[in-house]
Amino acid sequence: MENQLKEDEIDLIALIKSLWISKKFIIKLTATFAALGVVVALLSPIKYTASSTFIPQSSQAGSSSNLSGVASLVGISLGGNISGNEIPPSLYPQIIQSTTYKRDLLKLPLKISSEKPSVLLKDYMLQKNSSSDFLGTVKKYTIMLPFTILSAIKGEEKNSNYNSSNSAMSVSLKEEELFKNLTGILKLSVNSKERFVTLSASMEDPLVSAIIAKGAQEILQKNIINYKIKSASEQLEFNQKLLDLKKIEFDSLQNKLALFRDSNLNIVDSRFQNKLSGLESEFNIVSAVYQEVSKQLEQSKLQVSRDTPVFSVIKKVTIPNQRSAPKRSLTVVIYSFIGFILGCGFVLIKTPFLQIIKEIKS
Repeated sequence: MENQLKEDEIDLIALIKSLWISKKFIIKLTATFAALGVVVALLSPIKYTASSTFIPQSSQAGSSSNLSGVASLVGISLGGNISGNEIPPSLYPQIIQSTTYKRDLLKLPLKISSEKPSVLLKDYMLQKNSSSDFLGTVKKYTIMLPFTILSAIKGEEKNSNYNSSNSAMSVSLKEEELFKNLTGILKLSVNSKERFVTLSASMEDPLVSAIIAKGAQEILQKNIINYKIKSASEQLEFNQKLLDLKKIEFDSLQNKLALFRDSNLNIVDSRFQNKLSGLESEFNIVSAVYQEVSKQLEQSKLQVSRDTPVFSVIKKVTIPNQRSAPKRSLTVVIYSFIGFILGCGFVLIKTPFLQIIKEIKS
């Protein structure tokens, strides 16, 4: 046992000694990677990040909120205050990844300058990609040429099967590329414990990043509201149509009753009384129904107001003044560390590797 420990100690000293002997090589490789890190840090595009933080307030807190709060203290989750037709914040990342959401965001108007007209985010991204993707184009048609040809063939075959009736379901190659860019631009994080949501957008232009962050937040909240009040809105629309029909019937009977009375002012026989009584009874029924539908319409309006979620904005979107990327000092440190690790690894495995080669050849 002592001999084994002694051998391990000798091996460790030998490894440290080999590293010390090859210290110049390690330093040179580390310096080379540090210089590479400097180049990468300087060539990396500058990005500014604008963000907003908000809390979705549940419109149906209910009496179970106190019980849920007490249960959470002992580690029991009762589902919070989320009702059956409410979207939990944990599903917000799925919303911003949906095709419908991204298409709505691509239609966001960007008013960059007061002297120039606003441009859609889609057109802005296409123009930016066409003017700044020179290196990507060179790589695409040189090193990645076989894969480019294969993807082009697959893309043409896939698009050839689409027709105009499936335009809402299909995604073109250009749209798919824009969607990928949006995934890199937008970042959404949800704090499940505190139930606050942070949505950020990163672009090379600070003003554009702020506009995208604000627009993305508004579109997300609009989608959540539309989903939440969908049932109540449909009921409101139905009650409104029913009230319009009953109002026509109510006005018609009211005019008919008034006309009958005016045309029979001096008649007091039994037939007149029977006819008048029948019209009044029919009018009273329609009037009662009309009043009931009016009450239901007002209740539907109140239900829409109750179901509409409220978002408490903790941090509003502001135009960033400092860049968020690249973190140049960190990039240089990471590249230097990689160079140091590679240099040490090469020195440590060089001698055993050469010995293995010699044994194989012998």
